[in-house]
Amino acid sequence: MAVFRRGQTWWYKFYFAGRLIRESSKSTSKTVARDAEKQRRRELESGFHNLTQAREQRIRSMKEIIDEYLEGYRLRYRAPRFAEYALGHVSRLLGTKLAVDIDVNSVLAYQEERLRESAAPKSINEEVRFLLKMLGDPGELIRA
Repeated sequence: MAVFRRGQTWWYKFYFAGRLIRESSKSTSKTVARDAEKQRRRELESGFHNLTQAREQRIRSMKEIIDEYLEGYRLRYRAPRFAEYALGHVSRLLGTKLAVDIDVNSVLAYQEERLRESAAPKSINEEVRFLLKMLGDPGELIRA
């Protein structure tokens, strides 16, 4: 945590999750720069720990999320057959889990189960792509 001056403007710099964050406070006041740094750190921490995501969204079952996703998919695309097929497998194996419980290990277990069923790797990849698309940010699972 450090504030420093460049010209008339105060900047702040700190490390978060192994990355250097260096941003302008857009202020000529050192006190405002310190407060801006604290606020930015809080924003990053809440996003990193999924604190900004509404609790109601995180405690929904995958079956509900899949049904809602397919409903919108059918409206947007003329041929939803592959999505229905792929998400049928996701629903069958992960439908009872809550969205908050889906992590890297869940996805790996899903892939292994589908391989045991002799599914083609390309099909499994497409199914996982649909799953990650429904859950949101692809980087979310990396942090688990």
